[in-house]
Amino acid sequence: MAEKQTESDDTDNDEAEGEGPKKGKSKLLIIVPVVLVLAIVGGLFATGVIGGGDKKKEEDVASADGAHGEKSGKPAKPVYYELPEFLVNLSGTGTRVSFLKMSVTLELRDQAAVPLVEANKPRIIDTFNTYLREMRPTDLSGSAGIYRLRDELMTRMNKTIEEGLVKDILFSEIIVQ
Repeated sequence: MAEKQTESDDTDNDEAEGEGPKKGKSKLLIIVPVVLVLAIVGGLFATGVIGGGDKKKEEDVASADGAHGEKSGKPAKPVYYELPEFLVNLSGTGTRVSFLKMSVTLELRDQAAVPLVEANKPRIIDTFNTYLREMRPTDLSGSAGIYRLRDELMTRMNKTIEEGLVKDILFSEIIVQ
């Protein structure tokens, strides 16, 4: 009988040992994905992709506002200045005369730039007219021509008044006849 108990104990131990690794494997299959997810979330949080990114953006806005003398944490509203309509004849080699009619709005860096633009308005208009009269109708064809026009006018604006004063040039109307 002692032998039978020993054999039954051995089989119980084998069954217990057999169940042990099966339980361990199932726990491992649950724990590993949880650890991986936590590691990924922790990495995203540490890099600022989630969680801490808003604080950095608020600091950037605050430092940008501080540079322009504003105290609020809100982003500054865009400041626009509309120039008078331009009507110029374009340069051409043929007998046909071409005209450009254009309405332009300047996006300024801040409200303090408006008096500076108004004081230099005659110089701005002269700069635009001088450049536009040298253009040919083919220079303005397609969106690429309009982008080149915008870039060139931006360069001339920033050289005429002050670098960085004009953030963008917006076209309300462009007609080439």
